[in-house]
Amino acid sequence: MAPRSTQHARRPVFRLLAAFAAVSAAGGVLSAGLVVPAVAATGSLTSEGVDIFNELPGDLGDRTLSEASTILYADGSPMAKVYDQNRSVVSFDQIAPVMRDAITSIEDDRFYSHGAVDMKGIVRALVSNAGGGSTQGASTLTQQFVKNVLVQQAVQEGDSEAAAAAVEHEGVDGYARKLREMKLAVGVEKEMSKDEILAGYLNVSYFQNNVYGVEAAAQYYFSKSAADLTLPEAALLAGMVQNPAAYNPVKYPEASVKRRNVVLARMLELGRIDQPTYDAAVASPLELRENPSRQGCLSAGTAAYFCDYVVRVVESDPTFGATPEDRRNLLRRGGLTITTTLNPVIQNITQQAVNDGVNPGQEVRSAASFVQPGTGHILAMAQDTTYSPDDDQIGVTVQNYNVSLAMGGTNGFQQGSTFKPFTLATWLKSGRSLNSTVAAPSSGDDPFSAFTACGQKLRGGRYPYSNSEGGGNGGSMTVRQATANSVNTAFMSMEKQLDLCDIANTAQSLGVYKAAPTPLDTVKSNPPTLELDRLPSMTLGTNLVYPLEIAGAYAAFAAEGNFCKPTAILQAVDTNGNPLQVPSADCKQVLDVNVARNVTEALRQGWTSGTAAGVTKAPLDGRQVASKTGTTNKSRDTWFAAYTPRLAGAVWVGHASEVKSLNGARINGRRISRVYGSTIAGPIWANAAGDSLDALNAPKFTFTDGTNDGLKTVAPNGKLRVPSVVGRSVSSATAALEAAGFDVQVSRSRVSSSKISAGLVAAQSARTAAAGATITLTRSSGAPPAPSPSPTPTQTSEAPSPSPSSEAPEDSPETADDE
Repeated sequence: MAPRSTQHARRPVFRLLAAFAAVSAAGGVLSAGLVVPAVAATGSLTSEGVDIFNELPGDLGDRTLSEASTILYADGSPMAKVYDQNRSVVSFDQIAPVMRDAITSIEDDRFYSHGAVDMKGIVRALVSNAGGGSTQGASTLTQQFVKNVLVQQAVQEGDSEAAAAAVEHEGVDGYARKLREMKLAVGVEKEMSKDEILAGYLNVSYFQNNVYGVEAAAQYYFSKSAADLTLPEAALLAGMVQNPAAYNPVKYPEASVKRRNVVLARMLELGRIDQPTYDAAVASPLELRENPSRQGCLSAGTAAYFCDYVVRVVESDPTFGATPEDRRNLLRRGGLTITTTLNPVIQNITQQAVNDGVNPGQEVRSAASFVQPGTGHILAMAQDTTYSPDDDQIGVTVQNYNVSLAMGGTNGFQQGSTFKPFTLATWLKSGRSLNSTVAAPSSGDDPFSAFTACGQKLRGGRYPYSNSEGGGNGGSMTVRQATANSVNTAFMSMEKQLDLCDIANTAQSLGVYKAAPTPLDTVKSNPPTLELDRLPSMTLGTNLVYPLEIAGAYAAFAAEGNFCKPTAILQAVDTNGNPLQVPSADCKQVLDVNVARNVTEALRQGWTSGTAAGVTKAPLDGRQVASKTGTTNKSRDTWFAAYTPRLAGAVWVGHASEVKSLNGARINGRRISRVYGSTIAGPIWANAAGDSLDALNAPKFTFTDGTNDGLKTVAPNGKLRVPSVVGRSVSSATAALEAAGFDVQVSRSRVSSSKISAGLVAAQSARTAAAGATITLTRSSGAPPAPSPSPTPTQTSEAPSPSPSSEAPEDSPETADDE
């Protein structure tokens, strides 16, 4: 008789043996005459085993597997995969038959003939284990599926102890866990077919190198889908399941081949392959065609920064879930397919233009974003650095210069005069005109009280400002001229006539906010905010912003005042192909159409004859462009923002990690004494936009329907409104009319006018006309002679004058600097 202590030690095992019998019977596999001795010993133990079985949970719960999400370009080509586990779930019929045969042959050759548990294997294993023999698992393939799902569930819940326990079957506790696994297996076979279980097992299994599931394994090791696996390849993967680390073909090729051949021998023994097939398979060499899937955006190439932005959008936008954890799990475990807005052709063109403008590896940095007007779709996002967390060398960083701090970017960069269009739009919203005359002294020094913010005069000191390179004529000029030549003092005169809060609101309605929260108006006692500082310097671009939002704002000008938030995601579907809601561009008409058109008209002159005149126009092939340069004090940051009807973009060039002048810097091997927005940023924009428009097959500006040109309007009679050019120089008037789609001729005759200087346009032949009509311009001969001392009542001294204009001749000095 065994010692009493031994009897006590074995009693829990006997109870579990009884429970094993109960669960086996429940699984429909207890054959007549096949009874475990311990169960037959006592009826009480049998009853107790049944009780234990009944108390165990029978529902495996959520069997959803963690699956990689795929990020695509707009054309459907792959950009990157994001995951916690590299897995792509496939159905039974998407797995090669030889793979199904190989795995069942080596893991559970009676899988299709027994139930959830295999009593014959249980008896053999338990007797061996209880008697001190080698540990045997006796798990059916269904039980292994359950075990792997339990591990998966524990991992997803962050419970490492539960994950470890799910694979531990030694000792009494191990038998208890085994019993639970068996009952869960019974429940699974009531809900799933054998084919579904086999597919589930192959999808959940681990194949080393952070590869989960047979589809990801086939892609990783052989660069093909699971449906296309050959017999030797399938046998190799089937052999790995027992011990993925030991049979890793990348690290231990000989061991993996030896194990493969064991699988092939078992398939031959079971009659699933014949001898010639076996001989050919075992003789075949190991031919790996590795296709490692790098985690996340490191594999996205030139689109890595945009990819990172997409990831941050998903993880931060409530559209994708109520909590940060929900959103992260959806992205990294949900098997989403996310189609983005990024055009791969335009992205590569932009990246090349950025790299050519500022070669990678220098201290100077450059970044560019392009947005589609009318949709907000981000078409390109590039910078002259390499995306990598290994940032211990120049030109390597994960920091995205195109976006805000919250989205992986920086604290922002002063934008200089690229802000001026927002002041201009506010000016036009107030009912004022491009032809209004404003003071443009060479410099100024105003008290803060000269400026108004939210209806209140500012309090504080004084704000000195000046023009660069002789900008401003010391007198006055039109707003049109001030915009084309980016005259600081003229815009300060405009700002003093407006409310700073109105200007800020205009910019913010177009999506322009600070890149990082700081106290409003830099008053440290104020709470941090993204609202723009409403200081006198605002119109000269002292707020810290980022390229993507400037591109989005300029896209609204191109879309005639229709602002769409820059968006990165076209659509997203879950692992079953069901569409998910994605963040909306929320397009709104935030500017009156005529306000936007007038902004475009003014900015087009900046491109043709203003601060962008030095930018080579060849890449644009005669296309009409509206542009604005930006250069901050001492050229610390330089910008070029511009648009056509189909494309809007912003380019920044400067230093990312320090406040430092670009003047005198060596860029691309050439020392540049003075750097402006048109020096480097301008050519980058032109090179990127020109080729991108060709890639889009976008037409040049056309003026047939009045929807995109920003200049013309359809009159009530169905004809086109002819832009008013009275008071302008002949060259300027001609350019405006031709841009609007009209032909121009200049009359040889002149008319006298006391209000319009000699040589300027005093009259035009029409205010509405059909597209392509000829508009005749008549110049002014100046003021008429003084009247005689005794005029007669019927005598007239001045020809009828057209509506007056306050515009001065466009001959004031041009400036390439817009600090």
